[in-house]
Amino acid sequence: MKIIAIAHDPGGANAVAATVAALRAAGTEVEAYAKGPAIRQFQRLAVACTPISEEHQILFVRLKGDILLTGTSQNDEFERDAIFWARQEGIPSIAVIDYWSNYRQRFQPFNNPDAEAIFPNIITAIDEVCATGMLTDGLPKNRICIVGQPYFAWLVARKKSRKNTLEVVQNILFASQPNANEIDILHILIKVLTDYKPLKKLLIRFHPRQGKCRDSLDLLRKSGLPFAIDESTDILDTLQQQDIVLGITSIILIEAVLMGIPAGSLLMGVNDTLMTNKWGVTVPLKSPEKVQEFLNSTHREIDKTFFKQQHNADLRVAQLCKAII
Repeated sequence: MKIIAIAHDPGGANAVAATVAALRAAGTEVEAYAKGPAIRQFQRLAVACTPISEEHQILFVRLKGDILLTGTSQNDEFERDAIFWARQEGIPSIAVIDYWSNYRQRFQPFNNPDAEAIFPNIITAIDEVCATGMLTDGLPKNRICIVGQPYFAWLVARKKSRKNTLEVVQNILFASQPNANEIDILHILIKVLTDYKPLKKLLIRFHPRQGKCRDSLDLLRKSGLPFAIDESTDILDTLQQQDIVLGITSIILIEAVLMGIPAGSLLMGVNDTLMTNKWGVTVPLKSPEKVQEFLNSTHREIDKTFFKQQHNADLRVAQLCKAII
């Protein structure tokens, strides 16, 4: 049995790469192809792949395999074209969903939104909430399979060993993101941290699509707080050095908490779109007082249900690949 694995967007690439690692560890032959942002994600998970240029159609001319495993992308046709290729070749296909949003758009041709959606044989769901959202978006019920998110399982397996009682918080990472109410939130955070004496360093990490936000940096420089820009190539390396992580609704907050690092979602004047806030995994912070409480809390109980759901999700998707033939 040979599996063809394909990914473009970062989230889907993480999930596919984690599954590829599990498959190869079990002795399954996998040819992995990454395009665009996915190349870097495969590298950071140390999963070998073949980089693909913008002209990906030529790949399908020579491709041979028994199963197709893909991520999903909205603005690139790589995965959708791969699913269509598999359908034409009579090869079963599995698409891995990496987040709780935009389910139908992942399978709708970007350049022809009125065209029929290109669905694989199986679409994995992170949990019941994800599966329900898929049904609401019109995805076929008989193709949905709840198995978890493989990248989340990969993170859980590398969870940082921490005591329930955390020492005084000294190192904080702020995860910036585009199209968010960042300046107003930074104003509030700076005011709270100005009165927080144990602070040793505040790191700010800008989103790759955002660049270094001048207004944010001006605020931090004027604040007098000890801060620095995190320019590490891999956020996971940075997370390991932090006491807590703060952000708005960034996926970095989920990555942090799955690795055992407390994460707070700053929601002052912001809609809560981070699904893990609802389950007590990441902590919603809706006022300066809640931020202060989060900083000073030395005992943080995290609901373990979500962790249990995601544990071994990479293995479950790998098993699903083997069972589909």
